[in-house]
Amino acid sequence: MKLHHLKTFLLLAKNDCDFSVHTLLGISRSTMWAHITEIESEIDLKLINRRKQNTSFTEDGLVFVPYAEKIYATFEDGLAQMQAHQGKGIPGELAISTTKAVADGWLLSGMLEFSSKYPEININIVAEDCLSKNMLNSADIFLRPIGDIANITKKWGIIYNHGLFAGKDYLHNMGTPKSPEDLLQHQIISYGEQEFSYFDTINWHLKGKLYGLPKLTPTLSINSTSAIYTAAIAGLGICSAAIEANLIYHKDLLRVLPKIVGPVVKSHFCTRDGAGKHKQNNINLFQSYLEQHLVTLGVNIVHE
Repeated sequence: MKLHHLKTFLLLAKNDCDFSVHTLLGISRSTMWAHITEIESEIDLKLINRRKQNTSFTEDGLVFVPYAEKIYATFEDGLAQMQAHQGKGIPGELAISTTKAVADGWLLSGMLEFSSKYPEININIVAEDCLSKNMLNSADIFLRPIGDIANITKKWGIIYNHGLFAGKDYLHNMGTPKSPEDLLQHQIISYGEQEFSYFDTINWHLKGKLYGLPKLTPTLSINSTSAIYTAAIAGLGICSAAIEANLIYHKDLLRVLPKIVGPVVKSHFCTRDGAGKHKQNNINLFQSYLEQHLVTLGVNIVHE
């Protein structure tokens, strides 16, 4: 029995037999089915009911799950004990759930060095501002705003203080607002109406009196905070941005109305509880490397 086939089966077990998780493995649905079929052939049991919709585990499939977990965990533990003491990564994958902005920004800036140091660790980054059920159930590491969730432990966080920003060219052409009411004469960039998990105040600058602002109407909406930043640099208007992000991303934006203080949002580094020794070894290596990388960028980490 091939271990990557067993891994496919266990991922389905974590996600209620939902084959849409094929994207997390980077394979097609048909390949997932081929993995399951080969396991069934080897153990001479039907594990999954084949239906066009709402696939489900058979009774034998449900009984097999804990045994499959033990088989895979035994492999991971053995490999971990052989290699972890050498400070090496163990061949395998780490699934990282993060936001679009983090993926586009400082996370990728450090991946080349990490991949060069630990080429045996495959990194699967899923960037989505709205945390999906699949990633909530499957990710090994979370780098994002997140609530208190069972089986997920917060290790440390980065605090983001928000304010209003604009590009130099925009302020040169349109003038710098001197009062909140002046914003009514300016172009305003917003996130849009899409959900951003655990950041429901993302469009705080549109809320009016709550933040000492008039009621503003956006002239441009983009459901990506990194794209909003880029749009502001390009001179498309005034946006909400994190003060800390502006320091990280080349300091290209200028603060507008600095007395206007937006929300404080904390982005967490979290890990899933119960990882096998193999997986935990790689998580620890990634965490240690990322912490050092952020220090070089001047990012302040607040431990939980």
